[in-house]
Amino acid sequence: MRLSLLGLALLAGLADILAAPSSLVPEARREQRLRYTAQDREVGRYQYVPVTVPAGTTRLTIAYAYDKAGGANVVDLGLFEPGSLDLGTPAFRGWSGGAAAEIVVGTSAASPGYWPGPLPAGEWHVLLGLYKVGPAGVDVTLTSETSALADPAPVPTLAPRPTGPLRSGPAWFSGGVHLHTRHSDGEFSTEEVCRRAREAGHDFVVITDHNNTTHQLDPVDVPGLLRLVGEEITTPGGHASVFGIGGWRDQVDFRLIAGDERIRDLVRAANERGALFVINHPRADCLGCSWEHNISAGVAAMEISAFAPAERAAAMALWDSLLQRQRRIVGIGSSDWHRPDHPIGAASVRVWAAELSEKAVLDGIRAGRVVVMADGATPPPELVVRSGSAEGRIGDSLRVSRGATVTIGVTVPRALAGGRVDLIQDGATVDSARIGSAPIRFERTVVKDAYLRVHVQAVDGSPVAVTNPVYLEVPGARGSRR
Repeated sequence: MRLSLLGLALLAGLADILAAPSSLVPEARREQRLRYTAQDREVGRYQYVPVTVPAGTTRLTIAYAYDKAGGANVVDLGLFEPGSLDLGTPAFRGWSGGAAAEIVVGTSAASPGYWPGPLPAGEWHVLLGLYKVGPAGVDVTLTSETSALADPAPVPTLAPRPTGPLRSGPAWFSGGVHLHTRHSDGEFSTEEVCRRAREAGHDFVVITDHNNTTHQLDPVDVPGLLRLVGEEITTPGGHASVFGIGGWRDQVDFRLIAGDERIRDLVRAANERGALFVINHPRADCLGCSWEHNISAGVAAMEISAFAPAERAAAMALWDSLLQRQRRIVGIGSSDWHRPDHPIGAASVRVWAAELSEKAVLDGIRAGRVVVMADGATPPPELVVRSGSAEGRIGDSLRVSRGATVTIGVTVPRALAGGRVDLIQDGATVDSARIGSAPIRFERTVVKDAYLRVHVQAVDGSPVAVTNPVYLEVPGARGSRR
């Protein structure tokens, strides 16, 4: 039977309609009412709520609301596309924590903390993190909405990264290594954070938004500043950063409660990427912030700076206890900067590196060639330990004969005249000197393995600098590490 020209035209038009999902896939909205108790939080810190995404969807909107009960309830938000929910799954699509009540994930754009791109059909899961649940429990209203409006824009690409060093030659480079943007709970854009860091004297930054690396999508034009990709892994048993990851949807998982032995798997995952695993604010006075996990092999560094003197002293004590157990973990400082309630460079690091490149900076930190500084611009002190013709600088190991006397030379910027330098050996202050116009010199007799570092204080007693150690190795001595 022959079709008329009109019939053929109608069939062709129907085929075009069927091929256009934006015409046939309606917007679908679903509201779920959920209730969680304090007991739910204890047995399942992370709750996974299924959401169906039909084929052809180009945009998914998730919104949630709950009674915060004056701070007694805090519920965080994240998202997984179809796939495994196991630790380390590639199905992770993003995290905003408590920073946003509504998020959107589309094929060409997404809310901060979430990755854009195709939306595979199937069962997605909204992640609700029960950070706090009060005695009365918490009711959460979760709304999901899908749509298939045509989106002609392409999937975005990662911002370009330098292919060579920004500066050649060895130097002390100033860095801010724990900074937040709008991609988590920071106040400013990636560009603005980088601009402020450069103005504070930094040569490099590590952006460490909570549980995501979507800041990589943001182009940054701040001449002379090297941006490294990091992430703050925000587990219920403490926070850590990874320095030097990167790539499309690259991320280290965070869903471990305190004491979970799989923390070693997260450390290993970072190390296998060539990244550094760094414990953040290990003795902080906030829920879930202090480090309660094991400090497993592969942990490269630990923050020893803090705003509260008691927290700083506790972090230093933990660091010394590790050093005394022959764990050569690098001490670093950070501002943990979110907004301008304190200077972006307070605290920061100086890293001795062969050049201003990602690899050289990471190598410098890994080697312990780091000084923790109270701001981003002050030059670091120089520490040199000599035994005969041999010498060791910050991060070095120096072999010393048992009973030998070593000399410790410290050079401090003249602007700090009137302040004080304390010599620390194995965690204890063993000598001090006022800062004047001449270099400072100490002597110590060594009978066993030891480590030496210096603390620099301003005239008013405020901390200015803490160096990492020079390690003294005494072959054959009792208690020797070698």
